[in-house]
Amino acid sequence: MKALGMLFIMMGLFVPLTLIAQETKPSDPFDLTATETKMKELGIPTVSLVDEFEQNAKDLFTAGKWREAATALHEYAKQANWLANLISAGLEPYYNASYDDRKFLSYSQLNSLGSFEEKANEYKRKRNRAMVMQVECMVKLGDKEKAVALLVKALDLINVKNDLWWTRARKQFYSLIGLK
Repeated sequence: MKALGMLFIMMGLFVPLTLIAQETKPSDPFDLTATETKMKELGIPTVSLVDEFEQNAKDLFTAGKWREAATALHEYAKQANWLANLISAGLEPYYNASYDDRKFLSYSQLNSLGSFEEKANEYKRKRNRAMVMQVECMVKLGDKEKAVALLVKALDLINVKNDLWWTRARKQFYSLIGLK
């Protein structure tokens, strides 16, 4: 009976250790699949390209061309998000560095990194605004299911400090689900 008890204890230890080993398995440093797939889908976004997407989307929205604006806002949001992710990729060595390694960076290096991080965050905020504007187009077009789905995602992404767009999204959301 003791042997059976020991077997269960050993199995109880082995299974979690196996799961931990699988989770900590290093990724293939040469696997570019995800990035290449994104590149094929969206290309290489630049600041000027994303600015063009933004202006086009805003013009269509302002003109009340809801279907075209919704499509343009969706593309703009994807491009802004992709640009934010690429900017953040340039900061990965810092994010992955230990505290001891980080303390060797000079003030000017940190200041430079901070401006790039702020730029990435700016494009995330632009993405969030585009998503809320896309919701407003969906509401105008009568597609409330798509509007609610987008709002759930947008509200997950919007920062609490962005009160204007959080309030705008939240009011629209509560209105769509009949909450007053």
